[in-house]
Amino acid sequence: MVIKGTVTDSITRPTSQGIPQAGTPAVSDQDQSQWMQYLFNNAPRPTNATGVPVIISVIDSNGNYRQIGTTTSNDYGTFGFTWTPDISGDYTVIATFAGSQAYYTSSAATNFYAAEPAATATPQATASPSAADLYFIPAIAGLFIAIVICIAMIALILRKHP
Repeated sequence: MVIKGTVTDSITRPTSQGIPQAGTPAVSDQDQSQWMQYLFNNAPRPTNATGVPVIISVIDSNGNYRQIGTTTSNDYGTFGFTWTPDISGDYTVIATFAGSQAYYTSSAATNFYAAEPAATATPQATASPSAADLYFIPAIAGLFIAIVICIAMIALILRKHP
């Protein structure tokens, strides 16, 4: 499963040219200078800005809280984390941004259900026919039929000529 989310600045700013509204992507502290130049001074959008670290945790169907990994958002504010649940049941997934010099901490949670994986049948290997199956057995059968026909013809010929 893929756990997806966004980390954006939620402060609403007055509307005016060059001043962003709430929902702009949160970027790393080291990229803040370039990012602010882009947001407030009409500078080109940074092409190498990185987002912020996000901690992914779950509360499983047994009530156990555990961290399952970390990821980093991108310069569009989105993140994704691929994970395979280890038990079936209801889960709460929690994404946490611990904060930085530029942003306060934040978190969000949602729920999902993980079903027990369906058992998959093990494919059985099918043997390809052997050379005997392909050539020898049909040849012997054909030869046997030919011998029976020959014996029947000889029997008919001998019967007509006493």
